[in-house]
Amino acid sequence: MRPLYLLRHASPTLQPNAPQSEWTLSERGIAEAQQLAAMARGWGLSAVYTSAESKAKATALIIAEACGLNASVVDGLEELRFDEWIANSNQFSEAVRDILAKPEVAVRGAERASAAAARFAAAVSIIEQGPFPAAAVSHGRVMTAYLAETLRLPDPFGLWRAMPMPAWTVLDLDGRRLAGEFRGLPA
Repeated sequence: MRPLYLLRHASPTLQPNAPQSEWTLSERGIAEAQQLAAMARGWGLSAVYTSAESKAKATALIIAEACGLNASVVDGLEELRFDEWIANSNQFSEAVRDILAKPEVAVRGAERASAAAARFAAAVSIIEQGPFPAAAVSHGRVMTAYLAETLRLPDPFGLWRAMPMPAWTVLDLDGRRLAGEFRGLPA
């Protein structure tokens, strides 16, 4: 088994007037990333990879430092892109549901889920060339799109809704199966 820990970044500071890719971790998010890093020390990681987005990089750097590793940016781990800010959480959830339900369609100007899944899969192919166990710090929508396509999930939206922030699970790259559900920090 080649275990790849898939991690959703810690909580960002919401900045509606800035692109989501530039959002940084909130104070809460920094504390969450530190808690996650303490747990990650027990995973025996040999490598940490991250999306280029600020909130994921910050989470990955905290984890990598705790594990005595460097964090490497891998193109393709970035979030499934939205062209618009949706402030209403119900409307946002509806948009995500539509995107995941119709992966070949550009819903509301968003990136197609199938395209996001393909670029994430290309990133995983790069990660597969490195040492294991490894961790990839990324984002909820793109990980869901990738897992939905790769594992043929019956309810991708349900997976996304159940994924806390931060969260992690283990993907067995040899068997292409999850070792369990996404877990969050202990309460």
